[in-house]
Amino acid sequence: MLRSDSPVDARLSICAIYQDEAPYLREWVAFHRLIGVERFFLYDHESTDTHREELAPFVHDGTVLIQDWPVNPGQREAYDHCVAEHGHESRWIAFIDIDEFLFSPSDESIAEILSEYDHLPGVGVPWAVFGSSGHKTRPPGLVIESYTLRSARPRNSRWFKSIVDPRGVVRAMGPHAFSYRDRNYAGPVPAFVPFERLRINHYWTKSEEELRQKLMRPRADTGAAYAPTAERALTITSAETSVFDDAILRYLPALRETLAATAGSAA
Repeated sequence: MLRSDSPVDARLSICAIYQDEAPYLREWVAFHRLIGVERFFLYDHESTDTHREELAPFVHDGTVLIQDWPVNPGQREAYDHCVAEHGHESRWIAFIDIDEFLFSPSDESIAEILSEYDHLPGVGVPWAVFGSSGHKTRPPGLVIESYTLRSARPRNSRWFKSIVDPRGVVRAMGPHAFSYRDRNYAGPVPAFVPFERLRINHYWTKSEEELRQKLMRPRADTGAAYAPTAERALTITSAETSVFDDAILRYLPALRETLAATAGSAA
């Protein structure tokens, strides 16, 4: 087990599993680098698109590590593998998906926020769940600028993702929560960071077209088909996503600049 005083390479990293997410990967990585993420441990679940080309600039500079992952269903197993193989490389690891964007609405340093929780083995970060914002097909803009209507529903027991101290983790309990070595934290979330300070924008549907494509794929956590039909999911999200929220757009100019530079380096 890693000693609590052992050096680590990064303060904050992200672990994610993905399949055929090429159109979104470069924006997602570039955004999270802007907010202070230093390493990405990405598990490719048998993608057949151009994901490696999209990630090539970040692989080249050492930011992204891609692990081929032909395990089914794969998500929980990937998370456990990440903790075992890369836990010593980062003080904190956020376990999120490619349709989730972690940031501070109060414009605080995420590293400084997490330093207030250094005594805990993990924290829960609340979701802000966004719908299609009226888009029938995929819009030309970036994800963070295209979807600005979110749900007003209060956080419930499943509306969060975890950032953990990998040294204190026993195993992943699923996509949201972990079990911890310290018996004082038998529940899935030792503490929640306030929504106003740290949150995850979850662009679950994107456009109606993209949602239908998503629902045709098996779930990464169970391998089963998504339970609701696309029509029912669209009805639910359209009815519930009525709150205008553009807090994340403060990062848009810097993100565009970063993506332009990345495109130039990849050419």
